[in-house]
Amino acid sequence: MLLHLFEECGEAMLARLRGMFAFAIWDARARVLFLARDPIGVKPLYFAERGGCIAFASEAKALFALGVERELDYVALDQALTYRYVPEPRSGFKDVEKLPPGHCAWAKEGELSYKRWWNLSREVAGGPPAPQEAEAQTLERLKAATQRRLMSDVPLGFWLSGGIDSALVLSQASGAHPSFCAGFSQTEYDERELARATAAHLKSPLESFEIPADVFKLLPQVVWHADEPFFDSSCLPVYVLAEKTKPHATVALSGDGGDEAFAGYDRYVGMQLLNRYTRTPRVFRRLALWYAKWRYPAASRSGWDRMLRWLEKCRAMEASKHHPYVAAMELFSAVQRADLYGEAMLEATEGCDAREELEGALLRAREAMYPGVEHVPGSFSTKPGALQHADLHTYLPGDVLHKVDRMSMAHGVEVRSPFLDVDLLNWSLSLPDGVRLPGRRTKPLLRAAAERTLPAQVVHARKRGFGVPLDDWFRGPLQREALNLFESSRCVADKLFRPRYWERLWNEHQSGTAQHGERLYALLATEVWHRIYLSGTTVPGSRFQIPGFGL
Repeated sequence: MLLHLFEECGEAMLARLRGMFAFAIWDARARVLFLARDPIGVKPLYFAERGGCIAFASEAKALFALGVERELDYVALDQALTYRYVPEPRSGFKDVEKLPPGHCAWAKEGELSYKRWWNLSREVAGGPPAPQEAEAQTLERLKAATQRRLMSDVPLGFWLSGGIDSALVLSQASGAHPSFCAGFSQTEYDERELARATAAHLKSPLESFEIPADVFKLLPQVVWHADEPFFDSSCLPVYVLAEKTKPHATVALSGDGGDEAFAGYDRYVGMQLLNRYTRTPRVFRRLALWYAKWRYPAASRSGWDRMLRWLEKCRAMEASKHHPYVAAMELFSAVQRADLYGEAMLEATEGCDAREELEGALLRAREAMYPGVEHVPGSFSTKPGALQHADLHTYLPGDVLHKVDRMSMAHGVEVRSPFLDVDLLNWSLSLPDGVRLPGRRTKPLLRAAAERTLPAQVVHARKRGFGVPLDDWFRGPLQREALNLFESSRCVADKLFRPRYWERLWNEHQSGTAQHGERLYALLATEVWHRIYLSGTTVPGSRFQIPGFGL
């Protein structure tokens, strides 16, 4: 079908495609290679230019088999330690690029150029809909998007968390489809009870799995399948969920994209509180912070003290003339990264500021979402529409979709996300901020719609996400393996990091004066990635032999 469509329409074929894709077509008559990637970037497409040839693949490691060098892109590693992922078009490797989402490329006589073929559109016919009309249209569009993704000639099911996004997707499917969920033995990280309530309410047979206590031992496999430096720890439970799903279903529908499309992250609300916080007299801010640090030396996972610390980080970022949203999204700050880096990283990243990547996306988002609005020079927009638009072009494809696609395809499971339907996305971003996020309650449209179809305990449950108990692991079962790798660091040997770069974070974490689980995970994953892809000290396969990791 693709070939015939290309023959008839050429590049214009892309506007007629739906869903996720990444493909290449060779036009033998014109001797031209055509590459294209889906609008949101669900499916990956890597390419390398060498010796007058263009090589392309769905994984970077496939290009290495063709002779492309595995040379580190220092700037990409700097970006990954900032955002947890490598923003496109970088890949982590010097000679390998990713075709950005919604882009196509033409290659002729060894030269390649690419351009954007798709943009989010927010044109609305008439005025903004009334709340009830907005809810009804949201459900209508979600139902259409879900129905389109039910076509399958292999067993199909649903990935179900304790949240409303995946539950709403299941509610819009016709028939009793099986669902799958996974959770931890720790109650704070486990959403299986909520998933059971949803499944029972919607009469879906549910397969529930417990993530093994030693799931962190899968880190080498996860790093191998991720290809790039990638530091979102939730890829570990996603990897297990896909493995457990495969015997029952080859296609799974998920709720990915619901938070970005309908303002589901607490940080969107937090950005609305920032202006009020910055106007609070300094003496009161300092007293509140002092009390928070005295009462909770290490930040709680979801308490008022955590929000207060978060707001102060954002305020300080804004005071340094950078967009406060950068503070909300960064893993390691610029100061922390400078303390980590060895000579090679410092030299290679001199003059580079990883914060500019997100700030550029936020600027473009502001212009796209609020065209014709005059802005004070040097000011930052913290309106929900700008933040969501930026996330849809950065965090969603770079982190969320990369994680889900790589970990699911590692087991041959295809994950489809109705919330990524372009009609639904265009609709959601066309709504005024006052409809999408009128107050301090995240994704009010979806919650209102969910109240019609889902159990109350699910609709009103606190958002948890697919978190991992990293803080506990690094004070317990992961201590020995982590210390073994840090003590024999290849990153230090290659002058990426300073000698004993990890020690300060480690000691603060072990003493309980800070929660550095996510940062320690990133450093550990960097060491494993370096050994797999750069040092050549591991043997890729069903089991990965990493000296000191206890596998």
